Amino acid sequence: MMTNHLKDAQLKYLQAQINPHFLFNTLNAGAQLAMMEGADKTCLFIENMADFFRSNMKSLDQDSNIRDEIKLVDSYIYILNVRFSGKIHFYKEIDEGLLDVRVPSMILQPVVENAVNYGIRNIDYEGEIRLAVYKAGEFIDITVTDNGSGMDQETIERVMKAKIEDREALKQRILSRDSNGIGLGNVINRLRLYYDREEIFKIESEGPYKGTRVTIHIPLITD
Repeated sequence: MMTNHLKDAQLKYLQAQINPHFLFNTLNAGAQLAMMEGADKTCLFIENMADFFRSNMKSLDQDSNIRDEIKLVDSYIYILNVRFSGKIHFYKEIDEGLLDVRVPSMILQPVVENAVNYGIRNIDYEGEIRLAVYKAGEFIDITVTDNGSGMDQETIERVMKAKIEDREALKQRILSRDSNGIGLGNVINRLRLYYDREEIFKIESEGPYKGTRVTIHIPLITD
């Protein structure tokens, strides 16, 4: 048992030493090798993997823009469709004049991931996810809509109850990234911190198997 624990500790130590730049360079080398061998699909898959990991390594306190947030979602959907044989049907309707608007990083991919995992993954009909970005007066609305299993009101209220208590303590906890993933509560709190607004995130669902719609309602800041 002691030997097994020691081996496990050694493995975790080695995993912790992996340099992100080494990972990106290795993936890029794999993409070049695939291209040289004429394996275009493999090359594209590795390039999307590299882009996805590169984006995920960005610190959550760095700004992003809508263009990069959508690019990360594109890479995520591409990787999933390779894994699941193209079963995720993803559609976009984007106002390209808004692509360079500054936003907090990692606010969109977790919402899409939630739609995949809890919306369309376990349904027995064709699942769809639709992403839209458009102007709404002096605001920008970013919506992620799925036709999946839906959410009950109790679950919606539980997710939306993420309240800002001590802003500085909350910021430090969020930036520590001490979890395996970024949940909707994390996204909601970071949006509230960034824009200093409470009414910035909405979840709507008409009931079981009637899908879910998430709306991020942010001020149009051009500077």
